Amino acid sequence: MINLTEMMKGKFAEWKEMKERYRFMVKPWLILVTLYTVSISAILRANFSYKDDMDRILRGRKGWDNFGRYLTQLLSNFIHGDRYLMDISPLPQLLAVLLVALSGIITVYIITEKKKFSLLSFAALIPLGISPYFLHCLSYKYDPPYMALSVFASIIPLLFYKKPRLVYIVTVVLGSLVMCTTYQASSGIFPMLVVLLCFKWWNSKEKEICGIVEFAGVSAIGYLAGLGIFEIFMPPKGSALDYVSVSMVSLDRLFPTIVSNMYRYFIQIKNDFKIEWIFLVLVIFLVFLFVCVRDSARNKPAAVFLGLLTLVLMFFLSFGAYSTLEKPLFVPRGMYGFTVLLAFLGIFICHTRKAYMGKLACLALGWCFFVFSFTYGNALETQKEYADFRMELVIDDLKDLELMQSGEEITVQIEGRIGYAPAIKNMPDSYRIIYRLVPMVFGETGNMWDQYKFFHYYELKNIRQNFGSDVAEDLTECKLPILKDTMYHTIKGEDGRVLIELK
Repeated sequence: MINLTEMMKGKFAEWKEMKERYRFMVKPWLILVTLYTVSISAILRANFSYKDDMDRILRGRKGWDNFGRYLTQLLSNFIHGDRYLMDISPLPQLLAVLLVALSGIITVYIITEKKKFSLLSFAALIPLGISPYFLHCLSYKYDPPYMALSVFASIIPLLFYKKPRLVYIVTVVLGSLVMCTTYQASSGIFPMLVVLLCFKWWNSKEKEICGIVEFAGVSAIGYLAGLGIFEIFMPPKGSALDYVSVSMVSLDRLFPTIVSNMYRYFIQIKNDFKIEWIFLVLVIFLVFLFVCVRDSARNKPAAVFLGLLTLVLMFFLSFGAYSTLEKPLFVPRGMYGFTVLLAFLGIFICHTRKAYMGKLACLALGWCFFVFSFTYGNALETQKEYADFRMELVIDDLKDLELMQSGEEITVQIEGRIGYAPAIKNMPDSYRIIYRLVPMVFGETGNMWDQYKFFHYYELKNIRQNFGSDVAEDLTECKLPILKDTMYHTIKGEDGRVLIELK
């Protein structure tokens, strides 16, 4: 009994010490939570049901196990308070903000080992949670807290690297498993941070080389062990997904696949980012290299070489396991590892003496992403209103057709697309990423979600959707008579078949 009491006292004292040690994080965390919440306010106001959200709202389903997101599947029961997933937005987005903000504050402490935060610290952290890529994650009504948890799980183990080796390895393994079973797009965050820390310690002579090698080796063992456990014992259930692979390529094809995928990611970033953003990113990269060489306690040529190598390695690692897949994920929500890289470099620069140009670039890029978050949220609302207007016009014309009042099952096929709302189409060409972020919502795009709301949300009677694998006959090849022709669409049909041609 005495031993148990003493053990409890020891644990309480240890917990109290940890609480005091990290108390300084509370105020900056609340500030960052406020900043992130204001940033996504336009998205929350839009109340946009983003793709899979529509089916989950209608049926309360999960379906994350197809992607190996088993912890997401489990935690959703608790967050929604039921196995049937009701729409509880914006709670999931707000929970995500709390987690990502905490991840950012912890990251600053890990990289700098300082307890002071400034305006520049928060500016450097904007690309972590408010980049155009992570905003894609926050657009969903169901997924955000688990996506944010994957970021948190990738960063939190590094708070324990000074603990005994076994404790650190266990935390890394657990962090890797949480990441793999929530959202694998975060798979590059932990190794990126390890590489940055190793270079920082070597460059400043904070640690001996043998200590750095040991840290890197232990980190790699824990991380790969977590990935191995996931791959062997918890593989994704999906096997034939049409837009992303669920397993890496064979070893003999690994290197050329990684190089090819990284080139495609590089081109995609170049196409997504405005020229001003690209310029600021280049400044951040160059200033990082400059301050590393300027402040190096090592040989300058060696600092240049290892600084460049660090940047290249971090870029390759930023997309994590996706770079090893036959079909990587190129949608914006799968590419936020790159903007997490920008946040890491920004934190490093903003806590370095002088480096004024780099700090200004971090501040400017943070402002650009902050402003873009409102542009994007308003674009979602504009597109939602436009799509609802076009769907209502079609339904209003359909209900008056004699063919639709027969009581027989009608096969309906949609051809064409509504495109984007005029306000979005009028945006400058530099906002190309908007077209990757904002769904059309209504039309024939090869994406089932762009017809889902029309066929499932309005209780259209006796209608069968003619789409995808369900297509028995392509109605565009049939010579159907015109039943209704307007400036927005043409409706053709006969004998239980209706073709809607959007204009």
